[in-house]
Amino acid sequence: MNLAFIGIGDMGSEMVPHLVSQDYQVTIWDRDTEKLKQDKLKKSNVNLATSLKNAVANADIVITSVMSDDVLNLHLGSKNHSGIIDFLKKGAILIITSTLDPQKIMEIQEHMPSETYLLDAPMIGGVKYARNAKLEFIVGGPHTIADKVASILSVMGTFNYVGKIGNGAKLKLITNDTIMAAEAGIRETLDLSDAYGIDYQTTLDLLQKGPLKPVVVRALDKTNPRPLADSLADVDELVGATKKLIDLPIVKSAQNRLKKAVNVKPQAEFIDITNKSTALKQFRDS
Repeated sequence: MNLAFIGIGDMGSEMVPHLVSQDYQVTIWDRDTEKLKQDKLKKSNVNLATSLKNAVANADIVITSVMSDDVLNLHLGSKNHSGIIDFLKKGAILIITSTLDPQKIMEIQEHMPSETYLLDAPMIGGVKYARNAKLEFIVGGPHTIADKVASILSVMGTFNYVGKIGNGAKLKLITNDTIMAAEAGIRETLDLSDAYGIDYQTTLDLLQKGPLKPVVVRALDKTNPRPLADSLADVDELVGATKKLIDLPIVKSAQNRLKKAVNVKPQAEFIDITNKSTALKQFRDS
């Protein structure tokens, strides 16, 4: 079985080695060719594709892991270049793991070639979870097709089948609603600490004595890196996907606070929500 993995970023670069360790033959591709040169990817059963076509054309299964803003362009192409769907062979299965507006999944589904199959399989868990093969895949699509890839996705984490195509994307947004509110809530809590003149460590220590402990521990975990801009991109996708469906005032507030943090420090990592570098201006300058 030939696998193609498209998108060798922070997540993909940690996921591919698990497939390789199980002796799958994996062809990898990324627009940034430097990402293909990482030492952990230099294995005999890893092939470096020279083009998207080269990566996809002979693959039985294509797994993609890219930021949500890039999904439609990568999969459907544009006037200037072809997309993944243009190269899929008969019988191929395409698995999209990005956090995504369900409408984008349905748009890709509408353009899939005949006798090819689409699964939406967004992931719960960050880089640390990918590294440790502890991701949670939320898989939507035809049950018979999902069954064919269950053993492959299980190499990288836990396989959770959730029904028809699009359900994976919907459930990832549902879980992100709470996650994003909690993440931004830490930053707002520390804003209040600033206003009261309380040091951050005391506040964070006390938060870890209550039900928010897992959220704080994750925020402070240096082994689970994530650009804060990626969190903002996820909350932007959530707000955009639901704007005609339901009003989500809490997550909109989270979006606003994360945006302020990223505007202050564009290269911020997720852990920066717990320090002064993303504080409100009046406290950051004090």
